[in-house]
Amino acid sequence: MKNSYKEFSQIYDLLMDIDYEQWTNFIIDKLQDRKTVLEAACGTGSVTKILADNNYKITAFDLSEDMLMRAYEKLKRSPMVGFLKLDMVNFKIDSKFEAAICCCDGVNYLNKDEAGSFFERVYKHLKNDSKFIFDISTKYKYDTIFNDTYVYEDENIFYVWENINSEGIINIEINFFLKDEDKYTRITEEQIQYVHKTEEILNMLKDVGFKDVEVFDDYSQESYSDTSLRAVFLASKAD
Repeated sequence: MKNSYKEFSQIYDLLMDIDYEQWTNFIIDKLQDRKTVLEAACGTGSVTKILADNNYKITAFDLSEDMLMRAYEKLKRSPMVGFLKLDMVNFKIDSKFEAAICCCDGVNYLNKDEAGSFFERVYKHLKNDSKFIFDISTKYKYDTIFNDTYVYEDENIFYVWENINSEGIINIEINFFLKDEDKYTRITEEQIQYVHKTEEILNMLKDVGFKDVEVFDDYSQESYSDTSLRAVFLASKAD
């Protein structure tokens, strides 16, 4: 799995146009009273913090030390959260949880085999009668939005975002220019994402053992459709 954030963690939160309150309201509604949560690919901890503020006990991990540092600063040593540096594909924790989450395209950074391994790991770390919530950017999104070059500018930051879609593998290059007084500092970030069809994800989840899988349109109560930009999966580990 290739995924490096380097200096990107410094500006990650500035770029994420996400309604984290909506996301966490959805998650809380689906988890109900399942209070011990495993969070994979936690990033800078935006979802983590809101869940912790709602009395969820969270074990959160990420592969990027820089992202974890930002998350640690954001949580201010919350007793409700423990952070670990782990890989999604081969993580192992000596605990079982009542729920697991993975937000903001974490699974899109895994190829098909890696995603299957991740689902297996999650399943093994869950107790019976638990829930697993995660999202992916859809094929429709990559075909209609991630096939162009984007330019963004505000008072202190300018960036050029380029995507190359090669048979389901998305090569992303982002060049950031951060204003520092009268000059700009350049940061270049390269990432690889993978397109997953919803049907393939459903089959992988069922192969692992998850039951009663539902798919939603983004973090709303609407069902997923062919024009959804983000598919959110809710899977159960039954008794």
